[in-house]
Parts: sequence; structure tokens; C-alpha cells
Amino acid sequence: MSVIDFIAVRRRQDEPKSEEIPSFFQPKPGKPPAPLTASQFTRHVTQIIEDEMRRPLKRHVDVIDPREMIDLAKMLAELKAKYIGMTLTIASNRTPMTDAELEQLRGMRVKIQELEAAYNELNEAIASQLVEVRGVMKE
Repeated sequence: MSVIDFIAVRRRQDEPKSEEIPSFFQPKPGKPPAPLTASQFTRHVTQIIEDEMRRPLKRHVDVIDPREMIDLAKMLAELKAKYIGMTLTIASNRTPMTDAELEQLRGMRVKIQELEAAYNELNEAIASQLVEVRGVMKE
């Protein structure tokens, strides 16, 4: 994916240097550069995010062991099972839910949501090839 130099695009009133703008985006002499579409802009920002994520991910994560993903999946499954079991136990009491039970359920739900968000971020990083998984080939 090509990356457009937005600083040069913003300076369209000035005469941009040819090396500031990729050749496909350079205007014809006498014409200002074409404005960016929303999809071009979002693709560019997405590319910037991916590029900026590579260094910190390499520093903090480096290579993922597949067992780490399995451990995360097991942890998430166990927590969901406890949440469902606790919900059914509370429902079978046939008494109004106490504040303590509500707080306990809420705490478990927040933990589940955090683990799911982390799992989704990790999957996205793997799919985008921002991190390497030991034993898994790059596409």
C-alpha cells in the first residue's frame, strides 16, 4: 500500500517538491493535487498505525508462542463458564439478586470483556503480521 505524504498535500498552495509526493499523486503541471477521498485517508492512517505499532510490539512481544494463545483461550473459556454457572446459581435462588452478587457478576463480565478485547487485538496483530507466531509462516 502506498503512503501519501499528507504534509505535502496540505501545502498544496505551495509548490511541493517532487520527492515529497509519490509520483502517482503528483499533479500535472499547472493543476493542484487532487483532494484525498475518505477511504484514501483512512487507509493511510491505518498504515501509519500499523507502521508505528511494529517497533513497540517487537520490543514488548517479539515472538508469540502458540501455547500462549491456547492459554489465553483456556483462561477466557474458564471465566465464561464461571460467569454462566454463577448466573444460573443466582437465578435458581428464587430471591432477588443481592448487591454483592451483582458486583461479582459485573466484575466477571468486565474481566471477560477485557480478555476478549485483548484476544481480538492479538488476533488482529497476527493477521496483520505485526507480530510473529513461532512455527507459523507469513503470508
